[in-house]
Amino acid sequence: MERFRRALNDFLGRGESPAGERDDELAVIREAFDQTSVGITLVSLEGEFFLVNRAFCDLSGYSREELVGKSCCLVSRPEDVDLDQASLSGACVGEAPPVIDKQLRRRDGSTVWVRRAPGLMRDAAGNPRFVVCAYTDLTEQRARDRALHATNRFLSAIIENSPVATYATDLEGMVTLWNPAAQRTFGFTREQALGQRAPFVPPEKREEARALRERVIAGEVLTDLHLERRRADGTPITINGSAAPLRDDDNRIVGLLVMCFDITEAKRTEAAYKEQLHFTRALIDAIPNPVYFKDVEGRYRVYNRAWHELWGDGRDWVGKTVHDMFDEPIARLHDERDRPLFTSPSSVQYEAMMPTNAGRQREMLYNKVSFVDQAGKIAGVIGTITDVTGYKETERALEASEARFRVLTESGLDLISVLAEDGTILYQSLALRHLLGYDPADTIGRNVFELVHRDDVDAARAAFRRIVETHNFREPLEFRIRHRDGQWRTFESLGTNCVENPHIRGVVFNSRDVTDRKAIQQRIQHLAYHDNLTGLPNRGLLQDRLAHSIARAERSGRKVAVLFIDLDNFKNINDTLGHDVGDELLRQVSRRLSECVRAGDTIARQGGDEFIVLLDNLDDGRGASVVAQKILNSLRAAFALGGTEQHVSGSVGIAVYPEDGRDAQTLMKNADTAMFHGKGVGKNTYQYFTAQMNIAVKRRMTLESALRRAVLQKDFVLHYQPQVNLETGEIVGVESLVRWKTEDSGTVMPGDFIPLAEETGLISEIGEWVLREACRQNREWQDRGLAPRRMAVNLSARQFADKAFLDTVIRVLEDTRLDPKWLELEITESQVMRQTEGMILLLGRLSEMGVHLAIDDFGTGYSSLSYLKRLPIQKLKIDQSFIRDVTVDPNDAAIVVAIINMARSLELETIAEGVETAGQLALLRAKGCRTGQGFYFSAPVSADAVYPLLRQNNLYTRQAPPVR
Repeated sequence: MERFRRALNDFLGRGESPAGERDDELAVIREAFDQTSVGITLVSLEGEFFLVNRAFCDLSGYSREELVGKSCCLVSRPEDVDLDQASLSGACVGEAPPVIDKQLRRRDGSTVWVRRAPGLMRDAAGNPRFVVCAYTDLTEQRARDRALHATNRFLSAIIENSPVATYATDLEGMVTLWNPAAQRTFGFTREQALGQRAPFVPPEKREEARALRERVIAGEVLTDLHLERRRADGTPITINGSAAPLRDDDNRIVGLLVMCFDITEAKRTEAAYKEQLHFTRALIDAIPNPVYFKDVEGRYRVYNRAWHELWGDGRDWVGKTVHDMFDEPIARLHDERDRPLFTSPSSVQYEAMMPTNAGRQREMLYNKVSFVDQAGKIAGVIGTITDVTGYKETERALEASEARFRVLTESGLDLISVLAEDGTILYQSLALRHLLGYDPADTIGRNVFELVHRDDVDAARAAFRRIVETHNFREPLEFRIRHRDGQWRTFESLGTNCVENPHIRGVVFNSRDVTDRKAIQQRIQHLAYHDNLTGLPNRGLLQDRLAHSIARAERSGRKVAVLFIDLDNFKNINDTLGHDVGDELLRQVSRRLSECVRAGDTIARQGGDEFIVLLDNLDDGRGASVVAQKILNSLRAAFALGGTEQHVSGSVGIAVYPEDGRDAQTLMKNADTAMFHGKGVGKNTYQYFTAQMNIAVKRRMTLESALRRAVLQKDFVLHYQPQVNLETGEIVGVESLVRWKTEDSGTVMPGDFIPLAEETGLISEIGEWVLREACRQNREWQDRGLAPRRMAVNLSARQFADKAFLDTVIRVLEDTRLDPKWLELEITESQVMRQTEGMILLLGRLSEMGVHLAIDDFGTGYSSLSYLKRLPIQKLKIDQSFIRDVTVDPNDAAIVVAIINMARSLELETIAEGVETAGQLALLRAKGCRTGQGFYFSAPVSADAVYPLLRQNNLYTRQAPPVR
């Protein structure tokens, strides 16, 4: 350091005293005075200014005139006057005045630091004449010196107080500088190190140290050196250091300066840190959820593998913000949630939607926390993202499930109880409140058997003891227990021995109130043997009772009768008025049947519109006919259904034990056979079973099978009967009538198979075929040049109730190209009686299409004028039963006349069917009936046979008799 200071003083230079000059050189000196920048004065031995130059005047602030002849102490501070006078006195006796730095007092009273370099001017004899002083302004130099001294002190302080070991060596490697940190690092004191050749370098590293020293001496600066060194106690250490050349004032390398620090522990820490960093990175990457860190500017700096997988596009998100990831609304949401985390250490959790790389919106759960560095400052945010889409869906499903479960539990939760080994109640769940009305706290400490019904307590105690005495034994038990309101409730309980479980120390019972369930079971038992609609016994219960009745009759010699009842006309009501009305009819029938039998008899519903009555303990079989007639009479009264009055009748078949069968199955089958026989002979009657009936049943089954084949093979043909203007004889229409062609029996008339077709449901397919064939034939006749006429087609109730019937008519008319106005549909009066809004709408649609509508068999039903006015009917067809005796029976004649007059008042056409005699014709014409049909004009004949009549067009002018 001393060498460094001397080099700095040499660099600044020191002013030299001017040498003494001869008097003849004074003029030259004066000229030089004013040209030099250094202030110069000549002071006499008396201490007065003899000569001053311009630079000194500028330095002191005085003019030359103000200084010359004045004491040189004019520019001295008061405290310096004595020193300046003493220096002058010494010069007078030949002493060389010293060069001094002092403060020069300026004219304005301020001072300035100067360096005064005095010298003596002697005369030729060598005697002192003047004192020449050169004044150099030290203002800048002193500022530099102060800065240099401060720097030296600062550097010295840094070196001395630096935690970094710092030492210097000369060119030979001898230590010349050794700071306290070096002593702490290497363990050598300053006295032990200075003057030594690097004692801290292990022998095996000296060559390495020499090579490094030579590189630095050559002018190279070495940094980040990792070197193996040794402490004074021999402990090996690793240092990280830098070495630079040390230069003197002439920039010559005189040694090297080394700064280093012990990184032994740091190396170990670094290795551990790298291992920890690798582990942490692997751990973060192993986290299935995206984890990230972003700095205080909101830029992403670190994220894991799951982050990449979330986005799936391989982009580098380092340095990006949420505004690079999301649309602005979502980005602003994240910014708002992050803002408090950057203000103060905190955490936040929230949910937001995130668009994935696949374009799907996913529900994400964000967990964020402020990251605080070691200085306690918030350095960013650590966050995780959890895809909760599936969880949310599950949560919503669970919430819905919990809501359902809550409703169930609130209405009847199971009771959880813990009992001690003696039956003392240790715990009861809250379900006790709604199950038994007790507060759980009120029952703790009581013995559970105090609440059990006395008839059940012994069995309950026995089951409880078995559970207590057997580890892991579970046994269900059922018992009655008293409700707080005094009622007895039935509970089903399952006990588990958990006495050895330290968390329970008791017997756990899961108890469920099964009072209602047992009632339901009884109800189910009832439903298993009873008809759900009517509440009557079903076939199963009937067979059971019938078997018992037969067994009793066999022992007692009494009779048992089975009555099989089938409702006539039920299908029409059910099809036209709807199933709800049909169900109500069955309920009303069941009530009427119940009024016809004894208390000990059984009425069962077989299914559909069939009922079975079991009459037990009869004296003889004739008692069954009395009951059968009562049943028929009860059914005869009208039924109030759907705002209308409807009529049904019944067919009853009777089988008696033991004559008609000795077991339940045979009796029921034979009663069924008798019932079908009754329907075949006219319905609304009862029939006892006879052996000959089985033959009829088999014949009917054969007929049904043949009819089904006929439907598939279309083994039908239409016959046509002209409809005639009674005044002119002109054929104004044709009615189509279906016939069944069979190979065995020839042609089968409608009365022999249509009822069967209606019962079996085949009537719909037959009816559609008839409609299509009739329309096709009408169109063919028109194409062959015949005048257009209406074709009348009969409709069954099942056809009319078919919802697709309108579409069928439209399709048939389109397929056959027949104009709707040449089609007339005939519906029976009984169908009109069961009119519904749906039927009225259907008739309206047909009428709007141009299809004519007629009521067939008019007069046989109970239709009213209000019905007729509501329907778009164009024609009334008087039933042939009135025409048959019209000429001999005044009642029939009156009915016919009333129908004709009523139709005229309603502006409806009338047509009489079944005209067979000239007398009938004459009467009808006289009463104003305009149209008729019947054997008098022509029997129903084939298309080929009726064609000539249609072509002739007038049956009154023909020569031949009516076609038969």
